[in-house]
Amino acid sequence: MTRPTAWLARDATLPNRDALLDEAAVPQILRCLDPSGTADITGCHCTRVNYQVGKSVRAVFHVEIDRMPHVVAARMFRPGRTDAYRAMRLDTQPEDGLYTVAHAAAIDTTFWLFPHDRKIATLGSVTEPNEQVMSLVSKSWKTTRLAAYAPEKSATLACLDANHQPVAYAKIAASYQAERDHGTYLQLRSRLEARGTPLVLPAPLAYSSQLRTLWLEALAGRRLVEPTNAAAAADLRRLGGAVAVFHDLRAPDVPRFDRFNPERLSAAAAILGYVRPDVAARAERLVLRLADSAHSARCDLVCLHGDLHPKNAIVIGDAVGLIDVEDVASGPSAADLGSLLAGLAYLRCAGDLSEARYVELAEAFLGGYARRRILPDHTSIAWHAAAALFLERAVRAVTRIRPLGLMHLPELIAEAERLLTEGLEIA
Repeated sequence: MTRPTAWLARDATLPNRDALLDEAAVPQILRCLDPSGTADITGCHCTRVNYQVGKSVRAVFHVEIDRMPHVVAARMFRPGRTDAYRAMRLDTQPEDGLYTVAHAAAIDTTFWLFPHDRKIATLGSVTEPNEQVMSLVSKSWKTTRLAAYAPEKSATLACLDANHQPVAYAKIAASYQAERDHGTYLQLRSRLEARGTPLVLPAPLAYSSQLRTLWLEALAGRRLVEPTNAAAAADLRRLGGAVAVFHDLRAPDVPRFDRFNPERLSAAAAILGYVRPDVAARAERLVLRLADSAHSARCDLVCLHGDLHPKNAIVIGDAVGLIDVEDVASGPSAADLGSLLAGLAYLRCAGDLSEARYVELAEAFLGGYARRRILPDHTSIAWHAAAALFLERAVRAVTRIRPLGLMHLPELIAEAERLLTEGLEIA
């Protein structure tokens, strides 16, 4: 199997990037967590990467160390940044036979055993249920499962009952993101009608400023099916209706949407070109075209979800629950619509969706939206889909090291160019 980094040019300021992201090589490197250096480390799987080109690499690995499952976070800095490690408790004592923090000098990388984290100081206090946190949420909370983890930023934990069913989800943050999300959920739910709406939002059950943790209701439903599933059209139609209702909510304290500002798009093109010089010129031309045509993409300002994709949608009967509101913003309605369509176009470019299937699913989503709210014009939707295809799909293929996107970067940029030239090909 081709390693994902094989599609990237060498990063001169992070010369050990590929060694950290080589799942076959990492077990040997992780021996730095074992005082004896003899641990049996197997089953290494990288589940998340955050690659800041020319600056740092963060990664999450799921491994077995002496047959026990562990989650390990990694942070790679530029060579010579030894001062960055002095505040990382490298003198920590072993726990259960392993260091909770260790530094692999050969690749300028520091590792932490979960739930130890350099910036999320309260993570260990929430990982296992205790009387303090159970009293905030539910006495039926028995065990905890890690659902998502962004090292040094945030973690989401599923709080499970005796039958391993979620009774709540805990979101822990390094900063004050959990507090902001708490306020956002309260604002949005206060403006959501209780009955007859196709949109459901989870209720905030509790918030602890001391623990920087928000507990949310576990919605009883199923994840929106993947676009390749036969039932996807019906689900996307429901999602379109839910998004239309979301757009008419009000959350006055949220920021303005600025993801596709010219400065951000130009910076993204420079990043892309540094490690993928084969697409650098086309990326620069695309960004110039987006900037030149941005005025024609303006439309009404609404309450945007800001991170619209199937994993953030839960089907509950004929309604859809939307989760993860940290990117909620005030912006053009076409931004959410274009983002969802960019996700479908991404799969089409990669050969996972046929042209006919793409059109069917796009029309189902936009049709569901149009039943509840007037669509923005197609020019605006196409512009935002092109911008999202570039920034959220092509560029993030690099910064998240996504093999499918890395393989098809030229096709993704070509599709964004086509959207600007020809517009949407749907009714």
